[in-house]
Amino acid sequence: MIWHRIGVLRSLFQARSAALPVARRWVAARAAVPEIAEDLIRLGGVMTLQPVRIEAGLPEVAPIDPLRLAYEAGRRDLALQLLALMRLGVPELNSLSEDDA
Repeated sequence: MIWHRIGVLRSLFQARSAALPVARRWVAARAAVPEIAEDLIRLGGVMTLQPVRIEAGLPEVAPIDPLRLAYEAGRRDLALQLLALMRLGVPELNSLSEDDA
């Protein structure tokens, strides 16, 4: 997964000034309740991989309903957008994922 916080935020807001008040709210929320970032990662399925089935010793992606895939992608996108607003960077994301393992 490629995580580029600034790229995510640029896709959400046309102007930097529009992002500032929203980011301040989410940074304050994370400061008040640090576990909120971990909850978003878990609930948004950010670290969830697509199921794989092994056939004749080779991995084969299990058939999944396209609507379910779209729904899960939307959940991950929203979680990543909120995490970006909280100023969560790659080192912090890696740290949180290692703690869960």
